[in-house]
Amino acid sequence: MKDQMWTSGEIEVEMWGCFTTHHLLRTEMGTLGEMTLPALSSGGVFEAADGRNLVLEKTSWWRGWHELRENGIVVGAARPVGFWGRTMSVGFRGVMYELVPAGFWSDGWRLLDGADTVLVEVGRWGFFRRKVALTVRGPVHPDLLVFVYYLVNVRWQEQTAAAAAAAGS
Repeated sequence: MKDQMWTSGEIEVEMWGCFTTHHLLRTEMGTLGEMTLPALSSGGVFEAADGRNLVLEKTSWWRGWHELRENGIVVGAARPVGFWGRTMSVGFRGVMYELVPAGFWSDGWRLLDGADTVLVEVGRWGFFRRKVALTVRGPVHPDLLVFVYYLVNVRWQEQTAAAAAAAGS
């Protein structure tokens, strides 16, 4: 998994847990690994099936910056585009991508390359929308898929918190 690129396929994410959540990423060929996101934490850990650990962390609460690290080395970074923008600029191993909403009313997301080609689509489905599908449509590194899923999950949590705050006021 470490040095391969995926060009197509689908990854199903199964999630469980209330406060600390666990996210199992599976394909037709087997399990990629498990992401653990502890409650009241600024990130989490992805334990890959090949034994590697990737650390995912929000490095700036105010600015909404995130990093992906392997063995203490930053291999991916994400920053929001604009002050109120939902789009994120994602850098991974020297290559820049954009993570954009799939539509105004949709809660799906798309990862685009520099030519605006859709590489990955992320969407929720199922009872209580606790399952997620990542559809690979172009060449992408598996570690970037993990980072994209983490970023989308963070965005969904932020949207849920904002809706709850608006409903309470």
